[in-house]
Amino acid sequence: MKQSCSSTLRRNAAIGAAVAIVAASSAFGIGATAATAATAATADPTSSASNGNGTGTSTSTGSGTSANGPGATDGATAPSTTAPSAAAPTPAPATDTDTTPAAPATAADTDTDTSTDSGAGTGATPAVDGTPTPATSAPATPATPTQSADPAAATPVTWADPSSEQDPIVLTATAGQPFSHTFVAQGGDGPLEYLFDPHSNEDTGWEWNEQTGVLSGTPTSTITSTVLFEVTATDLHQSAVQYVRIEVQPAQAKGVALSIAPQDGRFVWSVYLDGVVHQSTPGAGDDTVVPAIQVRDGETISFSGLAVDEYGNRVTPGEDYPRSTGTSTNAADSIVWDDQWSSNRVTFSGTGARTVTISEGGVSTSVPIEVTAVPEAGSVAGFAIGVLPGDGSGDRYGVLDGVVTRYAADGTSERVDAVPARQGDRVQVRALAVDAEGDPVGEHSDLTFTSSVASDRIEYDPEQAATWVTFEHASPHVITVAFQGVSTTIPFEVTPVAAPAATTPTVGSSTPTASGHLAYTGADESGPLGWALGLLAAGAGLLVHRIRRGRA
Repeated sequence: MKQSCSSTLRRNAAIGAAVAIVAASSAFGIGATAATAATAATADPTSSASNGNGTGTSTSTGSGTSANGPGATDGATAPSTTAPSAAAPTPAPATDTDTTPAAPATAADTDTDTSTDSGAGTGATPAVDGTPTPATSAPATPATPTQSADPAAATPVTWADPSSEQDPIVLTATAGQPFSHTFVAQGGDGPLEYLFDPHSNEDTGWEWNEQTGVLSGTPTSTITSTVLFEVTATDLHQSAVQYVRIEVQPAQAKGVALSIAPQDGRFVWSVYLDGVVHQSTPGAGDDTVVPAIQVRDGETISFSGLAVDEYGNRVTPGEDYPRSTGTSTNAADSIVWDDQWSSNRVTFSGTGARTVTISEGGVSTSVPIEVTAVPEAGSVAGFAIGVLPGDGSGDRYGVLDGVVTRYAADGTSERVDAVPARQGDRVQVRALAVDAEGDPVGEHSDLTFTSSVASDRIEYDPEQAATWVTFEHASPHVITVAFQGVSTTIPFEVTPVAAPAATTPTVGSSTPTASGHLAYTGADESGPLGWALGLLAAGAGLLVHRIRRGRA
């Protein structure tokens, strides 16, 4: 027999079921808000709470604000007054996301709640009477440690010996001897590296290892290898600097390096330890090896000497030329020390060969000298020569005392071994003979021109007061200019010219006939000829100046 339950019994059963559900939920850490009958959304947002005990994560099916603030769980919650609805409809999930952060709590514990709303509303969170809701929290994430910036926490890098750029540590090396020094600093929190900064713009010849701190090398120059180094020791976090000056001392003296100059300045001679005489023209940048120094009887030249080691380093300390002594194998020659120029002035008396020896610093060097007689007044002492090549380059050449100088179109000049020319070229030579006083001797027509190559064509041009030379063959050529038994030479280097490729003439056109050399028309020669005249005048003037100074 079926009996229906009374309404009182059904109500008591429903309340008992609700209490049982809430109690079970609390036991498994599920929030009491799951029993709220008014919440029907199915969304599952996650809220994070931060307090003094760590960060907690809880699951909620709605959003609400408690009396203690958003997401607060401290203390007991009010008992639920609403029974759960077993048949609550499930609304569609909301599409908007609320990212507005809640206002910070003023209580001791601060919680942050970020949730995705499935509906709107604010109310008290239902819970079982007298049953606190424990917060579900994950283990606290430790803060990432930061490197301490406190200098006391690190070991500083230091050097044992103090130094500065004005007062560096001095290390000494010797020219020609291997040198090595290891730099060692103290401290640091790891392996040290050594950075080398030489205070020099030249190649010092030194090498270094940044890992080991070794500076090494075999210096040969007391000038370029003497360097101030700035050495930085570093562990890549902190560093210290040491200043060290490497001073290179000369090796043992081997001989005297000589600089020799005549009073007229026509040449400068240099003699090194091998005894070879180098002759150069001031301003020309040339360097010619000669067997002996050519001077005239009664001429005075100056010898300046320095004792040097095998690498050319000065051995005698000091900045000025030290006092040296000189001797000559010709007893009639006079040798006097000149304090003003720190040199030995040697005046030659009598013609012939002799040897002059200069001593300084316990070593000496000897120089061969050839003394010639002074030409009589009115006789030829030399030639001033200008050459205009036919290559159209714009370069011009001057010959004085057998030295060939190229004067480029850009204004520069240099000493060359020979005047360049091409096979078939026709060059112009303008020459003037002068005596010992610098006065002209005779005319250009009095000069005799000969060539070392018989096929060369030599033609005198009375209108231009010049001589034309045409080179038929490619080879070295030497043109000799002579007058009154005195002569000088002009070297030429004649190169072949490639024959032009044969072409088939076009009907109705004319075929030019090859001339074998550039035709001289006399046109537009005022510029080059004027230049040649100027060069000739300058050459003669220079020769006069040199001769007159030599006789003074």
